[in-house]
Amino acid sequence: MGCRRRRRATWAGVAVVLLTFATLPGIAGAQTGDVAGAQQRANRAAAELAKAVEERARADDTVAHLEARVARVDARVAGVRSEVAQLAVRQYVQGTSQITRLLRMADANQVVRAQQYASVVAATSTAALEQYRADKEDLRVEVVALEREQKQRAATIEDLRRRQAEAVRELERLARLEEAARAAREAEQRRAEAAAAAATAATTPAVTGPRASAEAPLATTAAPARPTAPTTPSAPVAPVAPGAPAAGPAASGDWICPVQGPRAFSNDYGDSRGGGSSHMGNDILAPKGTPVVANVGGVVTQRNGAVSGLAYFLAGDDGNRYFGAHLDSFGASGRVSAGTVIGTVGNTGDAAGGPPHLHFEIHPGGSGYTNPYPTLIKYC
Repeated sequence: MGCRRRRRATWAGVAVVLLTFATLPGIAGAQTGDVAGAQQRANRAAAELAKAVEERARADDTVAHLEARVARVDARVAGVRSEVAQLAVRQYVQGTSQITRLLRMADANQVVRAQQYASVVAATSTAALEQYRADKEDLRVEVVALEREQKQRAATIEDLRRRQAEAVRELERLARLEEAARAAREAEQRRAEAAAAAATAATTPAVTGPRASAEAPLATTAAPARPTAPTTPSAPVAPVAPGAPAAGPAASGDWICPVQGPRAFSNDYGDSRGGGSSHMGNDILAPKGTPVVANVGGVVTQRNGAVSGLAYFLAGDDGNRYFGAHLDSFGASGRVSAGTVIGTVGNTGDAAGGPPHLHFEIHPGGSGYTNPYPTLIKYC
């Protein structure tokens, strides 16, 4: 009787363990779905931010163009204004009564010359005044256009700030979900292991004597193979030692995603950056301090520029050259293996004041440019 109760208890323990493991994929699936949805939202926010940055650059170009036009028209008006002022002084000095002066002249030749001179002055004055009025009207039109574009640029800047804040919020949400999913997986695994250990312990003293061998297989069936939950990169919770390998790199073959943590990016290669320049890489948004790793093995050199801020070049063993900018801090340099931490995400250089991100470029064969997005979307 006691043996049957122990067998029932053992089978109950096995059922609990089996049920626990059976529910793990569903729990993991729900968490993965939450993270995937958050990742999509973060990528959309990154795309909207890239669009706002491009619109800001175009607005800056338009305003600069109008400011130059206003300056040129204003200089033209100033020149005509000076000419009109000189004519006004000349007319005042000569007086306005040409008939009186003519009547005082005794020589007919003097009268003819005076009349010709007066007509030339009058014609010159009229032309100068007409030009002055036309230039003043041009200036008014240009100033109105400039003020309109300045207001539009102010609205564009405000939209850019809103997009930046939204992208940061989505990244923070993604980081929290990834961390919660990781903690939940670990907790479920610990509970499953504890249940399996309890079930195994319950079967050990269950039967003594001749019947032990008949019931021994129960212990071997109590703990099925534990499934391995997929790992998802999470936000760094502590500073990473320079040169240390990143934990759980998102990798495929010899190529590793250069940003190891919650990240979002879009296909912003070729977007306008103002002044006729274009964006020759992809911006990978991530929380400040997120590890940046060598995406391939190679040689890393560091630099610090006014535009790039803290940056690096990676001469890859695959024959390509890689460039990353706006780091918050440097990591390892020199000869590194894939996955080695070579810096952290920041917003140095001309990215100051904006959201932290890694500006990432690929130079195939060591020169030229190519769009990094197809590669990033594959490995990140």
